[in-house]
Amino acid sequence: MRDGDIVAAVVSGHPAALIAAYDQYGPGLYAYCRSLVSNPVDAAGAVQDAFVVAAAKLPGLRDPGRLRPWLYAVARNECRRQLAGPHLSRSVADDDATMISRRIEDSPTELEQLEQRGLVSSALAGLDRGDREIIELTLRDELYGADLADAVGVPRNQAQALAARARTRFEAALAMAMAARPGQDTCAELAALLSDSGPELSGPVRKQARRHLATCPVCAERQSVNAVAMLNALPDPVLPGGLRYQVLSLLKDTSPEAAAYCATVASRAEPFRNSGFPVPLDPLRTVRLPATFMPAAGVAVALLALFGGSAVLISNTLHRS
Repeated sequence: MRDGDIVAAVVSGHPAALIAAYDQYGPGLYAYCRSLVSNPVDAAGAVQDAFVVAAAKLPGLRDPGRLRPWLYAVARNECRRQLAGPHLSRSVADDDATMISRRIEDSPTELEQLEQRGLVSSALAGLDRGDREIIELTLRDELYGADLADAVGVPRNQAQALAARARTRFEAALAMAMAARPGQDTCAELAALLSDSGPELSGPVRKQARRHLATCPVCAERQSVNAVAMLNALPDPVLPGGLRYQVLSLLKDTSPEAAAYCATVASRAEPFRNSGFPVPLDPLRTVRLPATFMPAAGVAVALLALFGGSAVLISNTLHRS
């Protein structure tokens, strides 16, 4: 079902419209919320309240075809509220503390996959919060351009710059994580830099390593990575099985308590822009752009300079678990 059709059905009061929206976007929204808030109960609460806001505020969305990025923008604000607390009294049951993942067998393939997940987790941990969020939105959720900009509350050219910077840093962090593995064949300069820093790389050491990787042809050849394939090797959070029923029951509940809760959630979601997108509670920090910023060419040149070659660590056919 297309976004425009879903929004039109929600606005007309069709009872199945929000069910379609939840089924289509609920899993991705929950995974995104879990990347922002570690507690699964808080993440589920953010998803629930995002659909409460949708029921009340979707008529104001100027372009109905942009339901997906709108939901991400709303869910992002709800996650910020969950982190700030205190929460409203309406709670979401916790029936999920796991991730979608195959059982790890004692075989080279499974052990390699486990090692890849460890490398990706280590690389993500070395990024700041904003870069991790951009990586989640672009490489996992495939939000780009105006959709990414409106989801995080920055101008489109800034969103492109943030995406380019985050991917460059993530790929460099992956290369550093690979180089730091015991027995890894690295050049002497990088090996010395990593060994002197200890297991936890400080910010200055990470910057030195990024500069080294950008200029060292040996490391560029040995540490080439496929960031998308490696990231997609990570398991996705499991969408709580009871959340769908709880969201839909809440939206259909005509009791004074439920009506008051929904009205409070919808009211606190204000303000919204003329486009219908919510004003972000915590817009990402922007980056300084050069006078002649050319996103596509600039990113391509930067990535080629940083990682040269086209070697990949794992197959492009890996999908999100």
